[in-house]
Amino acid sequence: MVAANDLPSVGPAIFHCAGCGGEVTLCRQDASQADFRHVRPAACELGAQRALHAAAVQLLAESRFVVAPALTQKGTGHGKRHMIEEWGLASVRTTVDGIPVDFFAETLAGPLIIQIAIKSMYNASTRSTIRALGYAALEISIPKPGEVLGIGDLREVVLHGLTNKVWLWHPAIGNRERHAQPKRRPAEVALLFGEVEKPAAKLSVPVAVTPWVQAGGLAADAAYRQLPVAEKIRALEQQLGEPCARWPDAVDVDVTGKGSFCVDPRVWQADIFGKFVRPAAEGASTRDFTMLTVLGWLDMRYRIVRAFEDAEKVAVHQYLRALTAQGYLAELPDQQFRVVPEPRPNGLSTLRWNPDARLSVSGLRVCSERVRLEIPVNQVQRLLEYFEDGHPAVSVATFVQDLMLRLHAPERTVVALLREADLVVG
Repeated sequence: MVAANDLPSVGPAIFHCAGCGGEVTLCRQDASQADFRHVRPAACELGAQRALHAAAVQLLAESRFVVAPALTQKGTGHGKRHMIEEWGLASVRTTVDGIPVDFFAETLAGPLIIQIAIKSMYNASTRSTIRALGYAALEISIPKPGEVLGIGDLREVVLHGLTNKVWLWHPAIGNRERHAQPKRRPAEVALLFGEVEKPAAKLSVPVAVTPWVQAGGLAADAAYRQLPVAEKIRALEQQLGEPCARWPDAVDVDVTGKGSFCVDPRVWQADIFGKFVRPAAEGASTRDFTMLTVLGWLDMRYRIVRAFEDAEKVAVHQYLRALTAQGYLAELPDQQFRVVPEPRPNGLSTLRWNPDARLSVSGLRVCSERVRLEIPVNQVQRLLEYFEDGHPAVSVATFVQDLMLRLHAPERTVVALLREADLVVG
């Protein structure tokens, strides 16, 4: 399943409607809006809804986790407390005791059913049937399908949203009607977040927890590897100094092979960002590292399951190159990367032109490749002319703002280019 708005440009490709199976074509209205349209006229009223439903289920299978509301006696909980369910293998569009369900997974706390509710498609009468199965069952509604324009939007709704979710049934808030409580594997129940008053009723499910060997606290790779996803996120929040909801966009990059580390991509990307990028950007002495160093770090801290050969290497390489394009890194030869210093407040005002700077075609090509900035041919000539016999007559700040608009690039990437070319000082 792919979203039209997530396909800025594609070569020859064939797409099929998730509703009727007929061929559809990608149509672009403008630079930011696109959609799929049937090649031949077809009576397919629910094609878009079925595609959205299939994409939501696919997202659950790939991400292997979901943020769920807190448990209450009514099955809802939209306050500060919430829980994170995680799993390994899962089944989609399957049957449980003969009852069709959208998603079934064996989580660390036991079996979990997830139903996707989209208006005009979902039959609310099935809720009682799902409850009667006696397994934990979570319903995720997508109340405004028209506002979901890409996989990023869908991820927020399906994985991270809370107000659109409700527990249809959970062993902690009800009695089984049909099944005996299954034997739990040694593991922790999904972590409850937030400082709130203790509930009057006990809502947790008692499970056996294997003792951990503390090997230097959360900093030890072996100890970190044992943590459930929720605890990993908490450790990374401490490392980055901000809650998960406020992590930068740089830790939410869509790359090929992103599921190789058996956690949501934001987790392992935040780990890379917090370990190798953030400290050096803020002044740490070590600024250079190699891709192999990053791979070794992740190998010690995550279980790797490759969807294809070298999938984890492809994912990490694409992520580091994305950070380069965003101005966090400069790419060096032999898969080495250098962290670009964090821009200081009013940092542009402190930059000055280097009076001895000169710019050549080859020099500009090398520097632009290092910061992953594609420069159109007409802008290349313009830049060379500016630095042919000196430097621009305007301030660095004014020049950077103009170049940002011309190249459609962020400030830090443009500044990184000027620094790499030794055109500015300060």
